[in-house]
Amino acid sequence: MKLKALILMSAGLLSFSGSARAQDDCPAGLICASKPETIVSGIQDAGFRAKLDKDKTGDPMISSEASGYKFEIYFYGCDEGKNCSSLQFAANFDAEDDNTPEYANAWNTKKRFIQASVEDKKLQLAYDITTTGGLNKENFTDVAEWWSTMLGEFAVFVKEQKALSAK
Repeated sequence: MKLKALILMSAGLLSFSGSARAQDDCPAGLICASKPETIVSGIQDAGFRAKLDKDKTGDPMISSEASGYKFEIYFYGCDEGKNCSSLQFAANFDAEDDNTPEYANAWNTKKRFIQASVEDKKLQLAYDITTTGGLNKENFTDVAEWWSTMLGEFAVFVKEQKALSAK
């Protein structure tokens, strides 16, 4: 009988701690993918516009712009569009003949955090971050500014690559 009571108490404690975690998955004052409105505020506080929407699977998505490029912030690790755990900043570019894996790798060999990929001659720049436990405003502003800086450096990279291919 004591074993049965202990099992029931343990199950109750586990379900309580699970629900407490779900309710407190983003500590006050922090920026978390689990609370998309904090990402919107964080982007705006970093000096960028932010429009919250949903992607085609129903997960949150933010549209913005930096360094002359439009980009999206996609939410990942979501449970039916809620309680997301990570983000991907992504800038997508139209298909062009010079968008090749070699082109993307020329960028990737020089850049550590922002990665380029090509599929069907469409190029994407992506920057993935986790927000588990939350990011403070300074950390998140650094993320947004780093992304913007890398987009600016990508514009320089494109000019350099065009100059090389013209030779």
